[in-house]
Formats: sequence, C-alpha cells, structure tokens
Amino acid sequence: MRAKTYTKKDVVRRTAKVVGEKICNTEKMVDGVFKALREMLCEDDKNLRIEIRNFGVFEIKPTKAKPKARNPRTNEEVYVPPRRKTHFKPGRIIKESLKKA
Repeated sequence: MRAKTYTKKDVVRRTAKVVGEKICNTEKMVDGVFKALREMLCEDDKNLRIEIRNFGVFEIKPTKAKPKARNPRTNEEVYVPPRRKTHFKPGRIIKESLKKA
C-alpha cells in the first residue's frame, strides 16, 4: 500500500481554505513560515527546540560518533562521525486523533 503524499502546494490550498484568503497571499505566508522554521533548525545550537502549542515540538539532537559501525554489504568497519538529527514529537491533539484511527 502506498502512502498518501501531500506537497507544499496542498498545504497552501488547505491553509487558504481554512483562513479564507487567496492562494497567492497564502503561499507567501506558508513559504515564510517554512523558511523561518528551516533557518531556526539550521542554527548552530547543539540542542534546539521549537515548540508550537497544539501541534508539536521540533528538536535537534546530537548523535554520538560510531567508531566501529559496519557496512552490511561488505562487512567493512567504518567510522561514522557525530552529527545532528531532527526529531518531531506530535502534540496532544495529534496524538489523540492518531489513537482513534
């Protein structure tokens, strides 16, 4: 079964319908929100948290280096450097609606 994919265009259309605004105006707002979130997530902070009430939390978490990781195809040991990863934790409203479905 294939997952349904929504694009930014779908988000703009749905937002325009909810807000009651024209699509061209709404597109600028949605682009602005995504740009602001992207800039905040790309900041150099080691631990970063963006909390949006009634929606969820975006977090940047550091990972540890893995000096003895293994390539499953070749069985070769490789070094994996530390990095930062993104994590999204849904809010209460989203969690409750997912439990019902």
